[in-house]
Amino acid sequence: MSHIDSKKKYLRPALWLCLAALFAYCVWYLTTPVFKGSYTSPRHVYRLEYYDVSPIKRLIHYDMKIPSFVRLYRIEPETLMGESDVADLWINGQLYWWLNPPVNAVQIGRDIVFLNVPPECTGCSRVPDSAVKP
Repeated sequence: MSHIDSKKKYLRPALWLCLAALFAYCVWYLTTPVFKGSYTSPRHVYRLEYYDVSPIKRLIHYDMKIPSFVRLYRIEPETLMGESDVADLWINGQLYWWLNPPVNAVQIGRDIVFLNVPPECTGCSRVPDSAVKP
């Protein structure tokens, strides 16, 4: 067996391993949403996380300019309270924290609304409008 044949013996499995890793990375990339940012409620009780959909879902929602979804978390203890459907946030992403009764909602644009969100605290003074509509 020549010196070149012994190198081919190890090179071929390494090449297949690299191709498998590249394929796995491509699948991961095409199916993973992209984190775009987060916002915290005025009293730091809730957090909104914005995501752009994965490239595969972008093909499904081809009619939207910025197909995105939003997740609402309670910060302490860390709890996912809800995830929105996919919505177009292009010129449609204004955030409103309506956390005082009777509304108790978080609204993003005109398409995403989280209803029945518990108040940040009971017996607190009202949050000024500048904090409700950042």
